[in-house]
Amino acid sequence: MVGVDDSRLMELAADSPERLLPVLDRASAMAPLVVLLAVLPGLTALVVVTPDTTRMSDLSEDVSSRILSPWGRWVATQPWRDLFALDQLPVAWLPVVPGYLATVVLVGLVWCVGCVVFRSRNGLLAAVLACCHTPVVMLGRSFEPLAVSAVVAGVTIISLVTHLQRSHRIVSIALAVSAVGLATTSLLSASLMVPVMVMLVVAVLSNPTGELGLWGTGSSVSRTRVGGRWRGPVAGVMVFSVATTAVVGWSWLVGRDPLVSWLWSDVGRGFTGWPEFLQRVGWLAVWLGWLSGPVVLGGIEVVRRIHVGDQAERPAAVLALAWVVLALLVVGLAGDGYPLRLAESFAVVPLAVLAARGLESVCDRRVRVGPVVAATCVSCCLGGHRVLAPLFDEPWQGSMLVLVLAAIVGGGVSVACRRSESHQRNVLMACLLLVVAAQLLSGWLEVPVAAVEFQPAATNL
Repeated sequence: MVGVDDSRLMELAADSPERLLPVLDRASAMAPLVVLLAVLPGLTALVVVTPDTTRMSDLSEDVSSRILSPWGRWVATQPWRDLFALDQLPVAWLPVVPGYLATVVLVGLVWCVGCVVFRSRNGLLAAVLACCHTPVVMLGRSFEPLAVSAVVAGVTIISLVTHLQRSHRIVSIALAVSAVGLATTSLLSASLMVPVMVMLVVAVLSNPTGELGLWGTGSSVSRTRVGGRWRGPVAGVMVFSVATTAVVGWSWLVGRDPLVSWLWSDVGRGFTGWPEFLQRVGWLAVWLGWLSGPVVLGGIEVVRRIHVGDQAERPAAVLALAWVVLALLVVGLAGDGYPLRLAESFAVVPLAVLAARGLESVCDRRVRVGPVVAATCVSCCLGGHRVLAPLFDEPWQGSMLVLVLAAIVGGGVSVACRRSESHQRNVLMACLLLVVAAQLLSGWLEVPVAAVEFQPAATNL
């Protein structure tokens, strides 16, 4: 006869953890909410805080000539302002409408990527976190619609993933979109070409499976690779071949070097910022702000899925982690000015999806109270960096205080709530509401300050 002690009996009698916010299971039916999230934050910020409407064409020719992307100069000069006589309209922020619309599409892309890589719940949470993120709102206030580059790069990657997930043919529309997107990225934002190519290789190697999301029924089903093990590499070779042909053909049509030697100089600008890499890493934590805690939780969750997850979950987790790591490297290595701004916009999509994954792990009770509270403390400290920065002489002092405070508060709350399921639920729900509400409000509240500190991409070269 086996004896059972009191502690084991108490553990068996305890209530099983219940999921938080089960309404998120219906996220696939909330597409209209995503549209509002993409449109309203940037629009209200434009109305409340009027952007500076200095024209790029009014700046010096030297500044204009330093935009190296073949399409960058055309985008920066805003030719549609004369075409549609926008200067004659009374609303001052109309000239930045292209940048605003590009940001709206960027938020929509965040939703799509979350739905395709993980599931519709992740897409909804990612859109909620990204729509009011201050750097995203500020992208919608720029004459240069820099978000277009991030959208094209993201569509290139996710189209290949969609082809590998869904298509039952060697060639598909998604594959063609990926090839066109890679060529467009090479011409529009050459500094992002190498990161996009690396992500395409990762997508081919991992061949993520899982939920079809936006392009499918939303049910989790397994897929058989059409064409065997060579289908992914063949798709990758086709994308690279078509994109290379398009870039060389465009170069020949406009009378430039058919060997596209000019392109490699533009690509090199994406790596000239390496001396400031460590400084950029610290700056990126402040750039994340309230997203920092969810990003940490999401990173832990993704690494856990790669290490102990089943075969169906591991490829998508590999893709997400690779995208985030690559985005961080791109931001750290990009040259100042135009390449850095492109790198920032490129990092929005994977970081928002990873942060949403962190919130998902909290909702599914896959993480304990202590780490959640500690991550929330990190979010609070980095989200309120404008208040805390003047209190310290060196940045590392504030970082150490954040880590110590997070460890103490997280450990204390974990010990206090370890025996009460209701208390744990209340603490977790409070952390979720605090982070999401603060993230939504900070985008509006920080716009006036960020607008003063913000330098247009065209003048920050």
